[in-house]
Amino acid sequence: MNKIWNKALLFIISIALGIIFMTQYNTVQNVLGTDKTINEKTSDLNDEMTKLNIEKNQLRDELDRLKAEAEVNDALLKEREEEIQRIEEELNKQKILSGHYDVKGKGVVITIDADPNAYINLAYSHQYILALISYLNNAGVEAISINGQRYTNYTEIVPVLDHINVNGVALVLPLEIKAIGNERTIEASLNFVGGIVSQMTQIGFVIETEYKDEIQINKFVGDKEFIYATPIEPIEDELLEQ
Repeated sequence: MNKIWNKALLFIISIALGIIFMTQYNTVQNVLGTDKTINEKTSDLNDEMTKLNIEKNQLRDELDRLKAEAEVNDALLKEREEEIQRIEEELNKQKILSGHYDVKGKGVVITIDADPNAYINLAYSHQYILALISYLNNAGVEAISINGQRYTNYTEIVPVLDHINVNGVALVLPLEIKAIGNERTIEASLNFVGGIVSQMTQIGFVIETEYKDEIQINKFVGDKEFIYATPIEPIEDELLEQ
């Protein structure tokens, strides 16, 4: 009786295991598919991987191209910024040279008067004032004024009766000449033995110089109209050189 029961039990267990195995097999097949399906999926995945690698390489090439363009653009931008800075610096120089802007800086204040015991006719001795201005320019000063009148390349110092006209304004002694520039260079240019200060002192001028850390020189009041001179464009300049 026990043998029969054991055989029956073993048969039931075998059937149950068979059912479980078939169920698991079917589940795996449903999830993964057949061998053919697995091969197809593997092939599709390989194709997709290949496409992704191609796209990745294309994106990398595009990135390298954009980096190269960015480097070129950065170089051009830097070059243009340097050119703009150079133009601004040149413009500032021209603004100072034109005299149409107030300026300040270290320099010298020269006071010129006449010795009470000497007769000085400013109109007759105006060439000394011209010489003094010339010495200052040779010293490399960057701005000059005479009694508040800005001295520029177009300024005229004209003798009239017993005074001088500067920019059309009548000036008499004492004169105050301001010049912005290097103190040592100005001193060496004006006060060497036999120099302009020495010459002016000998004929009766009294000259005092005071060097300051900051001097303000006002702008030139007036306009210079150019009638005959016109600027030459760079392309025209190149043709003339050829």
